[in-house]
Amino acid sequence: MRVKFITLGCKVNQYETQALMEEFQREGFEVTSQEADIYVVNTCTVTHRADRKSEKALLKAKREKPCAKLVALGCFAHPENRERLKRLGADYIVSQEKKPHLVDIILGRKNSSKSIWSFKITSFFNRRAFLKIQDGCDNFCSFCKIPYLRGAPLSRPKDDILNEAETLSLKHPEIVLCGTNIALYGKDLSFKENLTSLSKDILKIKNLRRMRFSSLEPLGLDSEFFSLFENEKVCPHLHLPFQSGDDRILKLMNKKETVAFYLDTVERVRKINPLLAISCDIMIGFPSEDDDSFSRTLNFLKKVRPMRMHIFRFSPREFTIFKESEVRDEKKIKLRYRVLKDMAEEFSYQYKKQFLHRTLYMVTEGRRCGLTSGYTENYIRVFIEERPPLGEIVKIRVTKVDKEKVYGELTK
Repeated sequence: MRVKFITLGCKVNQYETQALMEEFQREGFEVTSQEADIYVVNTCTVTHRADRKSEKALLKAKREKPCAKLVALGCFAHPENRERLKRLGADYIVSQEKKPHLVDIILGRKNSSKSIWSFKITSFFNRRAFLKIQDGCDNFCSFCKIPYLRGAPLSRPKDDILNEAETLSLKHPEIVLCGTNIALYGKDLSFKENLTSLSKDILKIKNLRRMRFSSLEPLGLDSEFFSLFENEKVCPHLHLPFQSGDDRILKLMNKKETVAFYLDTVERVRKINPLLAISCDIMIGFPSEDDDSFSRTLNFLKKVRPMRMHIFRFSPREFTIFKESEVRDEKKIKLRYRVLKDMAEEFSYQYKKQFLHRTLYMVTEGRRCGLTSGYTENYIRVFIEERPPLGEIVKIRVTKVDKEKVYGELTK
């Protein structure tokens, strides 16, 4: 039988899709990108927009082949959405905690003892491989439903991580450590291991060429963590989910960090490498956000000057205290979004301009319109005319930077 996967959302979802693809293949299924007998939509529900994307993906799969079996999988496939998913045509509704059992459910097997750490991969569908080290979160930010869906923090056994990292390092030039909140790695083990100690062991792997951290909350990091960026294998890039630059809003969000703490974190990594790239998440339209709090966020961002900003609108989520919609000034929210977007574009352009005529190291990931593209160590996407083999780290010189793209050329 042929099975097709459609994946939405975070890096963890993408990792879990890869693990499921490999498990289906071991059971004799053919994984395809064409029409299939089974469609698996690995959903996301972090925002209302993610809900809509999940619904659209399910409807599209059903239209592509109406007689195929349709699986709604993951965070949006929560029991509370069961009737909604049935109306969309889902034949199987497999929630996040049941995700490891998907193959057994399809094959009608029972009494499976699999856990979330049953997921393992030998390769990744992208040139840069994602490696899941952790699941769950207990921060309970007031706007976020994910702790209710993925549960308390769980750390993957270190030996499993190291074995998988070693396997992936033979096939992929970059490994990205990911999880629901990777700064919490080791919390359920009383921090006998933590992200720093784990990273140090991964960096000892002989064939590892470079390693990157996915989004992390800095509050859980120990003082040694920042020294990792002195290692040339660690990509000089850190993604921090700030959400706001106003202490009043951060407190209402039930975030434990303060603006001063965030600024101190940025200062610490930039003391090690002044050109280290900072990317971030910023939320607009949070309940009670006023002009003063937005102004403080703008001032905060002017100090950080992130090279990339993911700007998204607050949306009420089930299980949280903000589960009901509130009357909001949509016109003002749109204006704030525009202000932030303009600021993000300018900061991104100014950051990238610093590397004009300088050399960087890019993972060759894909080709389109006659150009090869990929990400540099500091997370700049660069386009070159040459056609080196894909899946390699190549030395490039940046030749042109504009607001839309960065161009380069191979160099020795």
